[in-house]
Amino acid sequence: MDIEGVIIFDSKSGIPLFSRLRKGIDALLFSSFISAIGHFSRELKLGGLSSFTTEEKQIILAAKENTITALITPTTKVFQEARSLAMEMGRQFETLHERQNSLQAKDYTEFQVVADEFIRKIKNPFLSRVADFIHKQYGGSVSLKQRLIKESGAEVTVDMLVNFGIKYEEDDDSVKPSKQTPAAYSESNIVCKINEGRISRGEIMEFLDTLDGFGVRVISKGAMQFMPYFPTRAAIIAREFDDSVFEYLRKLPTEDNQAYLDGSHIFAGRGIRGAPKNPKCFIDVFQYHENDKSHAVKF
Repeated sequence: MDIEGVIIFDSKSGIPLFSRLRKGIDALLFSSFISAIGHFSRELKLGGLSSFTTEEKQIILAAKENTITALITPTTKVFQEARSLAMEMGRQFETLHERQNSLQAKDYTEFQVVADEFIRKIKNPFLSRVADFIHKQYGGSVSLKQRLIKESGAEVTVDMLVNFGIKYEEDDDSVKPSKQTPAAYSESNIVCKINEGRISRGEIMEFLDTLDGFGVRVISKGAMQFMPYFPTRAAIIAREFDDSVFEYLRKLPTEDNQAYLDGSHIFAGRGIRGAPKNPKCFIDVFQYHENDKSHAVKF
């Protein structure tokens, strides 16, 4: 953490007792300002003040019995991203309702969909940026932290899922999944593994080992059955990769110079009408960079 200033002041009077600040910051003015904010916070019953942020600085406060210690640091990248998204959310709200003068909250409920998307980005800024990148690569509907079910009934959360909708033959009425279930066949899903830092061979192996166990529970011929599915692709996205990752991936079978996992065993013996005969899950690897420099990795 980059510390730009430290000040310790008396909690009652606000008088600075020790300070180490860059030029241009008046210790007494600063401590008086902090004391005033703390006073208003208590008066408004908001609780004790622990920190606050300006456009450029973040002030971290630690209160003891008689003194308060304040650290001055630059605002973090995460905070800056969140603030930018909040600014954009406000801009879109005003744009969508520029001719609406109502002060009734019920008149703005349709903004909920837009707000939910922004909240998702604020809560998961890195995953949200990767989601935008993945959508550009594949299209489809991208979901973060998607829960998938296994035949045992256990749930597994994957970092990201790309779904292209449910695809069944029009004359096949033996399977009737609900509208909210993911598709049961391989052409409809891409499962993604995301790592904001460096990803290891062990992580890759664990991820790929889970891909043949997902499915949905559906009603078929009056009975509840487990319908397995196999993703058409698995995407691995990270900033950096251990060399052993590519050594492992090169040992997988290939088709047209692209590595894949064989999923033939998943549907064997189940008698599922329309099941893919030779399902393959192709492996895509992307190295993520900021500023639209992300790219596919050849291995």
